[in-house]
Amino acid sequence: MIGMLNERAQRLLKALVERYIADGQPVGSRTLAMVAGLDLSPASIRNVLADLEEMGLVASPHTSAGRIPTAKGYRLFVDRMLTIRPLEEGTLHELEHSLQPDSPQRIAQSASSLLSDLTHFAGVVITPQRLDVAFRQVEFLRLSERRILLILVTMDGDVQNHLLNPSRDYSPTELIEAANFLNQHYAGQGLTSIAQRWRASCTSSRGISPS
Repeated sequence: MIGMLNERAQRLLKALVERYIADGQPVGSRTLAMVAGLDLSPASIRNVLADLEEMGLVASPHTSAGRIPTAKGYRLFVDRMLTIRPLEEGTLHELEHSLQPDSPQRIAQSASSLLSDLTHFAGVVITPQRLDVAFRQVEFLRLSERRILLILVTMDGDVQNHLLNPSRDYSPTELIEAANFLNQHYAGQGLTSIAQRWRASCTSSRGISPS
């Protein structure tokens, strides 16, 4: 894609993305002429923007408004145009100190704060939730008929919640017994792996070869 853009188009796209990130407003041709540092008339810039729009790199939210970058335009900017400055040694040490690897939750909180400080925007970091992660303890909480909240504490202390929709209703007593059984016999393993072994065991006991 970058090979299809001449230097003028690349500079205009880069300037447009940077301006839109800074202001959050559609960028007009006159503004772009000033920030891009090119000796071009607004009409010439509009022609280049029309080409960029045809390529799916920018879009016009309103007929009379300027252009905004599309997801495709952002991707090209990040992959090929973004200038990354090396971090100063003091800043690097501060980042390493802030991201203490003692628990995933603290890492996520620290990363969110750092992201917010660096970008001056709200930072949101979400840790992935997997049922196959090794657990230290599980609990089942009945929310309503056929709706159960699975509370899973991983081996490193991370707490994950999963909403389950079983095929039948379970009583609180049944859920407590199930949690106690899993905690007693399968702590340190993943729920998905446990379920796969159970299915394989049931299939084997019926004399059916697993497909």
